[in-house]
Amino acid sequence: MKSFLQGNPPLKLALNEGLVVGKTSANAEFAGVCVLDDCNFHECANLEDFDSGRTLSFTPPDGEFVVMNYRITSDFKAPFRIFPFFELTSPYKVELVITIRAEIPRQNYGGNVTITVPMPKKATSVATEMAQGAVGHTASYDAKTQQVSWVIKKFQGESEATLRMKISLATAHTASVRKEIGPISMNFEVPMFNPSGLQVRYLRVMAEADYNPYRWVRYITRSSSYVCRC
Repeated sequence: MKSFLQGNPPLKLALNEGLVVGKTSANAEFAGVCVLDDCNFHECANLEDFDSGRTLSFTPPDGEFVVMNYRITSDFKAPFRIFPFFELTSPYKVELVITIRAEIPRQNYGGNVTITVPMPKKATSVATEMAQGAVGHTASYDAKTQQVSWVIKKFQGESEATLRMKISLATAHTASVRKEIGPISMNFEVPMFNPSGLQVRYLRVMAEADYNPYRWVRYITRSSSYVCRC
């Protein structure tokens, strides 16, 4: 939260009414409900009504601070899925085809999407090919770092993107070549989307003074360590 309200008035924040905290074997009955393994709160948070109404009351400090951290390890749909396909085309050439599927709703999109793929040490060159109509896609091989970088400016939800890499080798390939490719790492951010399902029902200023603040809630999903092994 970022708060710049004069006088630091008390606030009330309400989350999903059906929010479940605590991962148990009985959570199967909570299908479609947001289930958190655990969570912790800023020291300013008053939790008296959290168990009964999933609301927090607090007097915010000036500026930016973290109201709540939470963790989730139960099954949920990842924003993107990576499908690598490896093929030995000749003793000195191999091909890697990567298809990425956006599992987010059509109205959402991934921005600043960058896919990085380390190449084998004995690669002499790598040619990249993208599907026709791939607008806003760029791919290049850096011989110094021996990595292929694939950048997608805007990755629309419920769509797919494919990149083919033709790798030329200095010597005939062995079993170690495949092990040297990857892992595939992916960085992205998805505005107005939260894969955990946690939502803010409302945010209110509880002061008696005549406050009419500008307020908004923004959802954004960012990758931290998102990798796929070939």
